[in-house]
Amino acid sequence: MTRQTVTNLMTPIGDVLAAMGTDGVLLDTVGHDPVAVLPLDDELIDYLVERSPRMIAECRRLRREMEAGDFVTHEEVMRLATPTGN
Repeated sequence: MTRQTVTNLMTPIGDVLAAMGTDGVLLDTVGHDPVAVLPLDDELIDYLVERSPRMIAECRRLRREMEAGDFVTHEEVMRLATPTGN
């Protein structure tokens, strides 16, 4: 990860992303804490989603609904999705 000093906070984000490369960049700005900018890849997205409080709460809600029998099977969805409904 490279380190880049940003002296002008109006620097276009495109310039920052172009300098980032594939490893990310640590941005230093005057008067602010450093900020790490990481490129999104599947592993990072999975890591963030798995730890999202909203995602965890939604999964728990869906699990409760499924345990209560409040769901539609794949076969039912496919039957509803066909033009004839058969």
